[in-house]
Amino acid sequence: MVKFRQTEEILKIMRNIEQVRNIGTLAHVDHGKTTTSDSLLMAAGLLSPKVAGRALALDYVEIEQLRQMTVKAANVSLYHEWKGKPYVINLVDTPGHVDFTGHVTRSLRVMDGALVVVDAVEGIMTQTETVVRQALAERVRPLLFINKVDRLIKELRLSANEVQKRFIEIIRDFNGLIDLYAEPGFRDKWKVDPAKGQVAFGSALHKWGFTIPIAAQKGIKFSDVVDAYQNNTVEELAETTPLYVALLDMVVEHIPNPAEAQKYRIPKLWHGDLNSEIGKAMLNADPDGPLVIGVSKVVVDPHAGIVVTGRVFSGTARPGEEVYLVSARDYGKILQVGLYMGPYREVANEITAGNIVALLGVDKARSGETIIELSLIHI
Repeated sequence: MVKFRQTEEILKIMRNIEQVRNIGTLAHVDHGKTTTSDSLLMAAGLLSPKVAGRALALDYVEIEQLRQMTVKAANVSLYHEWKGKPYVINLVDTPGHVDFTGHVTRSLRVMDGALVVVDAVEGIMTQTETVVRQALAERVRPLLFINKVDRLIKELRLSANEVQKRFIEIIRDFNGLIDLYAEPGFRDKWKVDPAKGQVAFGSALHKWGFTIPIAAQKGIKFSDVVDAYQNNTVEELAETTPLYVALLDMVVEHIPNPAEAQKYRIPKLWHGDLNSEIGKAMLNADPDGPLVIGVSKVVVDPHAGIVVTGRVFSGTARPGEEVYLVSARDYGKILQVGLYMGPYREVANEITAGNIVALLGVDKARSGETIIELSLIHI
């Protein structure tokens, strides 16, 4: 099976931090965030192309299936090749609904970049502004995916020129949010430039998408997209410009790897001495440093019991290690470590710094907990 071969490859690549990216999807409710995640899962060979877009694979909790929106953040590790080199993209699926902003913040702690999904017709909405503001507050770099482009053509019947004007408006509004909420050091650096491939355009439902550089490379114009909908050749468009390629290429090129990101994110997330052994290890995402894991999510698995998900900021998570839970003020022991493949966990021997880990054994951990190795207790 594809999945198992890729699991081995993913674990191998995870050890080389330059080839790791930690991202999440953020959006106003119903702008297509989960459908976008499905397209990315399809790329990892975890979902058949026929059901991607309808399966809502990351929505594996019953309440979410009923409500058709993402409540509990799910995770998946994706394999992607860019310019002939393999990468691991750890995808955190975050809630888009206004009731779950606390959960969004905890998900953001483990991400370095965010794909902000915006409906092409509705544009930047209140909740889009909220999640972008939260991302920037956590020093998470936002990239833009303008989704549901088909609505501009089929519902509003816009011409290719009018479609492009709409895109320019959305990009201007998005950069306006970055101008408003980003810290001075990131304001100009993080504004998105479509010419550099920092904005993707497409339809998650119909599985096509591209950035300006991809369109130039393939010789595609916006008028071709309008023609594809008028002539019912959208499936061909999805074959020529698959959405997942545009999104994952954009992520690999423009989201920093964990070693780069932790240098500016750790001072924001941790208020201890950055010149201490642990401070330096976290700043550099050192796999040989002391173990520090930030917990973003805790769920109960009917077979395995309590599964704790978090990011390894320093050190390497291995089964058998005795640890200390800072908030709970209690001890625990890691019994198993693994990575996520959609709602499934694959067991691993170790997960190194900079990656997302699933842990069994630390049952007293709760979302927002920090798990450290015993040698750090008295620091």
